[in-house]
Amino acid sequence: MARATRVCINRKILKKNLELLRAINGPAFFCPMIKANAYGHGLAQVAPVIVESGMGCAGVALVEEGVELRRLGFNLPILVFAPLNPGDASAVQEQQLTPVIGRFEDLAALPKTAMAVHLKFNTGMQRLGFDPEQLPELREKLKSARHLTVAGVCTHFTHGEDVQQTAGPTAQQFDKFLMMSEGFPGVRHAHKSSTLAAAGLSKVHREVGARPGISVYGLPHDGNRTGAGLEPALSWHSQLINIHQVEKGATVSYSGRWTAARRSTIGVVPLGYGDGYSRSLSNKGQMLFRGHKVPVAGSVCMDYVLLDLTDACHEGMAKAGEEIVVIGQQGASEITAWDLAEKMGTITYEIVTAISARVGREVV
Repeated sequence: MARATRVCINRKILKKNLELLRAINGPAFFCPMIKANAYGHGLAQVAPVIVESGMGCAGVALVEEGVELRRLGFNLPILVFAPLNPGDASAVQEQQLTPVIGRFEDLAALPKTAMAVHLKFNTGMQRLGFDPEQLPELREKLKSARHLTVAGVCTHFTHGEDVQQTAGPTAQQFDKFLMMSEGFPGVRHAHKSSTLAAAGLSKVHREVGARPGISVYGLPHDGNRTGAGLEPALSWHSQLINIHQVEKGATVSYSGRWTAARRSTIGVVPLGYGDGYSRSLSNKGQMLFRGHKVPVAGSVCMDYVLLDLTDACHEGMAKAGEEIVVIGQQGASEITAWDLAEKMGTITYEIVTAISARVGREVV
């Protein structure tokens, strides 16, 4: 049975975002990231669009995500960026995954069979990747690991918005990466905002390919700015399931944290923090009803949110079954993932990746 609460992924918009980012990137290596359930958009829904758009590969964080992609019939190369556990070797081999190696422990965990790998260098993120002083040992270990083919080298930038600053953190990381990767075979690539990194770089920098993440889905990577031409591919919909008339002074939801200042119309929406709609949006969030932004009334529950519909009911009483938009457009009004992020003091990444598996995804 289909649940009223659902996420819709716009195939046309997603393809347009991918094609725009790839065009900006030029002929360099291009690897869209679809980790964390495709940034909450749904791996099963996004993976076919990656193929339809003519992408050459995709990236995930975990071996388990790569295995799931293969189960879904995804046949393109899959780069896996998380460190490897000893038990991952058989899955990497059987599923023909491409591990991104950033520790000597990862080398030791690999099976002794022919395999392509990418190497990751730490240029300032201080998270994963070989440090400069480890490179001599790495070169020696690779000489004895003749079963491995180094197909690429990569890094992860800490910034992106400063890309046109000739002496900024990104420029410094670029220079360090080029120095560290000298003499290693394969393509070069970095995790960065493709839309920003495309401008103002030298030719050698443009030859460093991209692993776009949140920009694939048309969401802002920094503040409320989205790259030119990119659009959000995700919308989140539900409907009213019940309506109450409450008198002035009445309280609603857990702990009575909202009190009616007048006779009010309260609508019940079947989603809550169990679906990824944060409890921190209690008395702060808004949803769309009849083209109006209506406020969340009281505490967000695990399975339900209550809305104050009073000001939106001038044209008639609210009815069960009417559409509610959590993220997206309705009439002339819009609520974006950034709007929710701003109210929560977080970033859009957290908003969409938090949408739980019990919310059905569909491609439209």
